[in-house]
This record gives sequence, structure tokens and C-alpha cells, in this order.
Amino acid sequence: MKDLLRILFVLSIILLVFFYFDSPINENETLEAPRTKDPLPAHDIVETPLDVQRPTEGISTYIGNSSDSWLRDYGKPDRVEPSAFGYEWWVYNSSYSKYVMAGVKDNKIVQAYTAGTATDAAPYEIGQSLDDIYRFTIFENEVTVKYDSSIYTFSMRAEDLNKQVLVSFEGVYAQLYLDEEERKLEAVRFMDAETLVRHRPYDMMYSGELLPMETPSSSLQQSIDEANAKQVVDLTNVYRLHHQKTPLTVNSAIASIAEMHSQNIAKQDFTAEELEIKDLKDRLSEANILFKEAAENTATQYFDAAETVHAWINSSDHRDTLLSSEFNQIGVGVFGKYYTQDFVYQEPANAQNP
Repeated sequence: MKDLLRILFVLSIILLVFFYFDSPINENETLEAPRTKDPLPAHDIVETPLDVQRPTEGISTYIGNSSDSWLRDYGKPDRVEPSAFGYEWWVYNSSYSKYVMAGVKDNKIVQAYTAGTATDAAPYEIGQSLDDIYRFTIFENEVTVKYDSSIYTFSMRAEDLNKQVLVSFEGVYAQLYLDEEERKLEAVRFMDAETLVRHRPYDMMYSGELLPMETPSSSLQQSIDEANAKQVVDLTNVYRLHHQKTPLTVNSAIASIAEMHSQNIAKQDFTAEELEIKDLKDRLSEANILFKEAAENTATQYFDAAETVHAWINSSDHRDTLLSSEFNQIGVGVFGKYYTQDFVYQEPANAQNP
């Protein structure tokens, strides 16, 4: 009898270990954007242009030009979505290999972003090695930008030079989104001076006038949140294809759970009340969502979808989840600067597509 009890005790320990280390649920910690310092006024900033010639081909050539020229070459977008910075996003997602978004303000192209391997991002190529980029790109720790009569200096941290570096050309600026682990280019964002200054992606000093931060109305913010959620899905699948992973199918029921979770973690940060935030397993069960495997990535304080997905790809745990082959469904919910993506594997008979 004692031997039997001893065996049952050992088996119970093994089962507990198996449960905790081989759980079908994985919830990663919330990834928070690096805190940038409040912009500091300075009176001794001098514009020091590098005189690097602007690219003569590729999507950067449209920056500052009429949106009509873009439409002639790219056609009507698949989606038109708002942003928090005064421009509209024209989203082209019918082909992930040609995935591109154009920022349009006052009928001008103010920004062009691509993660598509087949898009002309000259002088760069998506998938290009960092070593190759180093051979022809001048990287500086500080980049000075002139907009109207004001001058702004952006300072990059050491980690930015391996993840998200800013490059100055004549009249246009490029943010290179780098995969730190594989040392290659995942995406690039070209923009004009105003757009860069409004984004404030790095620590910034300025001489002159500081552009005010605009707060969208509640109805506009809701539309922005919906746009960011769609873009997170797009870019998750684009990045998965970069790494030879199958794209995920959107599950509207899971997206609702993700949206509510983003709202709850936002409330938790902005209220003194004690809020009960249920774990992913309970949330899925309450929604009657059947699953074999499930996981969750969350992030906060990133200013848009592109920044968020890129941050996840450079965080080990979040990256493993985003690129995992264990899932076939995804749902994304955004609330302000709070982002949640939930991953689920469902047997085909149980899959719930929108």
C-alpha cells in the first residue's frame, strides 16, 4: 500500500511539472515602448545636413509629391484608414510580398512604409543584411531635421542602431526596421520632416517652435484603433512570411476578446480601482472558443501598428509566439496605445472566421 501511495505521489508531481512546463496557454509579459524624454528646448542647435543624395527611384521618390502620382502608379488602395497624426493611411495588402502603406495629407504623400519583399524600397531591399546596409549607409547617433523655421535633433540609443535606425537623405528621412537576431532589414519607413517630428520616435531637442501633440476625438480614436488592429494582423502575416511561416486567419471572436483585454489593461493603468483581469484561458472559455493551443502578445505606448509589430519581433518571447507554427488563427484588439494579439490553434471544423 505504501509503495502504491509513493507511486501515485510521484506521478502527481510529474503531471504538475508537465502542466506547468508544457501548458497549451502562453501569455507573454506586456512589452512597453522605451520611454523617450520630453522634448527639450535648446538654443545652440545647428542644422548639419549630410548632403546624402535622395534616392532617385522607389517609394521614397513620392514623398512631397501629389497623391495623384502615387495613384497613377499604385492604383486605388485596398483600405483607407485614419491615423493619430493628421494623415490618412492608404493600405495595399492584396499581396503580402508587395505590402505597402502610403501616408497622405492634403493630397500629398508624406510617408511611405513597406515590409513587402517585392516593393521597390531603394536604396534598400527588404531582407537585406545589416552588414550590406552598413557598406553604403552613413549611420549617425544624432540626426538634425529642419521644419519651417525650427530645427530638431533626434538622438538614438545604442540599441536603436541594431533595431531601428534613422537615416537622413536630402529632403527625406528613413527609419530602418531591423531584425536584431538575424541582422536583416524587415521594413522601412520613408517620411518628410513634419511627419518625423510629429512621430517623435527618439529623444528630441528643438530650437524654435515645438509642434503640438494632437488628441483625436473619441470617435476618431475608435476608428484609429480599428485601423491599427487590421495593420497589426497584416504585418504579423507579412513578418511570418519573411520567416517562412504560414499566414494566420483572422478570427473575429478572438479579436473581440483581444480588444476587451486591451481596454482592461488600459483601465488598469489609469484607474485606482482594483480590476480583475482574467487569464487567456478563462477569456477563451467564457467565449466558448475551442482551442488546442493559445498564446498572447501585448504591448503598450507604441505610436502605431508598425512600431508595435517590429518591437515584438525583437523581443525573444514575443517573437517566438508571433512566428510560431503552432497556431492557425489570430485576433487583434487595440485601445489607444494598448495592443493585444491572441493566437489560437483550432481544428478546421471549429475555426470561426469573420
